[in-house]
Amino acid sequence: MEEKKTTKCLNCETEFEGKFCPECGQRADTGRFTVSFIFTNFLQGILSNDGGVWFTLKNLFTRPGQMMIDIINGKRKSYFSPFPMLFLTLSLYVIIFAFTGSKDDDFSVGDLDKVEVTTENQENNNDNILRDKVISYVIVFNNLYKNHYATVMVLTIPLYLFASRISYGRNNRKRYNWGEYCIPVVYATILVFLYRCLLSIIFAISDKLYDFLDNWVWVVFLVAFTACFKKMLGFSIVKTVWRTLLMCVVYYAVIILLIVVAGTIFVLINYDALKSV
Repeated sequence: MEEKKTTKCLNCETEFEGKFCPECGQRADTGRFTVSFIFTNFLQGILSNDGGVWFTLKNLFTRPGQMMIDIINGKRKSYFSPFPMLFLTLSLYVIIFAFTGSKDDDFSVGDLDKVEVTTENQENNNDNILRDKVISYVIVFNNLYKNHYATVMVLTIPLYLFASRISYGRNNRKRYNWGEYCIPVVYATILVFLYRCLLSIIFAISDKLYDFLDNWVWVVFLVAFTACFKKMLGFSIVKTVWRTLLMCVVYYAVIILLIVVAGTIFVLINYDALKSV
């Protein structure tokens, strides 16, 4: 009989036969890090049908609802994990944005003194100065939000998760836990980021086309969340759409509440300093 070739795993030192270590799962043909090795593994990660980015994107565009069900039910080997996929997409967006720029002017807290706010019957007293200064901070926050849309969206994923749990019904809250709700939220966010990547590229080509498509971001957001949640929730398209709209209302209500609370605390702490400006 022909003697079978055994391999010693470089990771756990187990001797085995075949292509993968039965103990840790590392490949038998794992070798030294070379430029060729890095490039090959990078392409495999992008194009592979076994947990690859390309396969995940293809399903995210063609059958997002079934993809969510598969992942929730444990069929995850063929899909790229949601959070690594999110940060990969975010990195792509940042790279494209760095080359193409944005139509929004850069705006920072350092520009507060440049903001002029006019009010009716304004009197030159400390109360009006304080009011104008607070309004200036609100304007700055709005501009920071526009210029750092991707960062804000990633940081507020917990708020989207909370809003979706509130908006998609009690029965589904009992049916799916917080982690399972997080899956469609993250993948829907990825779809929105991909659209923003497209907008950044278009901005470098045509301002008019960019302006037109930029007005449809909210529609893309609505479609992305509806597509990712519909099959998981078992709703009709119409019911999923209006529940998603309700989710947006809850999300922005929480955002406004947090801003009001943070602003109130800021004013109370810095009241004397703001009056003296």
